[in-house]
Amino acid sequence: MFERPQYSDNRSGPVLALLKANPLALVVTSGETAPLGTHAPVLFRHGPDGADEETVAEDGTSLVGATLVGHIDIRNPQWTAMREGDRALVVCQGPHGYVSPTVYGVTPAAPTWDFTAVHIVGSLRPVVDPAEVLEIVRDTARRLEADFGQGWDQESSVDYFRRIAPGVGAFELQVESVQTMFKLSQEKPAPMRRRIVEDFEGSESGTHQNLAALMRSRGIVGPGEEPEALI
Repeated sequence: MFERPQYSDNRSGPVLALLKANPLALVVTSGETAPLGTHAPVLFRHGPDGADEETVAEDGTSLVGATLVGHIDIRNPQWTAMREGDRALVVCQGPHGYVSPTVYGVTPAAPTWDFTAVHIVGSLRPVVDPAEVLEIVRDTARRLEADFGQGWDQESSVDYFRRIAPGVGAFELQVESVQTMFKLSQEKPAPMRRRIVEDFEGSESGTHQNLAALMRSRGIVGPGEEPEALI
């Protein structure tokens, strides 16, 4: 991904927040004739020296050296082709939305697409130990349920997890580089940014509403700004 300083933010806090809110990533590896890609949940496992997620997020430094974990179907050709030390690209897409020139209130104008994304490159380690695979499956289910579920307790299903774990191709990814794009109309004048945020907030799309909330949280539109005339 081509990074522009105006839109990039590689601090661990914003990157981890995007990963946690959007854990279904595209995992891309090299194949014999073409790249291989699979969508899979990818979660933070630990930072350098074993630091936990909260510590790494508060530290605010890069995620380089941290470890992510994921899993795919063991019958997937991508899993079959994985070797320790292979490099992979993990792509996470955050909230995004089309911006129509009608929102700007000026002419001439051109449309754009505001979006958020993280590209992570790292070194793979296929996980083959049955106990470790089971723990990854259980931890993934535990964390996704906590973030997106309704309080389901997995304890009554542990035996079922043990039965399905042999069909899981788990992997670790040690992070080597992180690239981000938080393209949120930062280049527009303040009153125009306000119109864009308010347009997303008025949309029926949850993705648009999440994008507007992110724009406000990142200070793209200040809470005290008045709807001044466009320049």
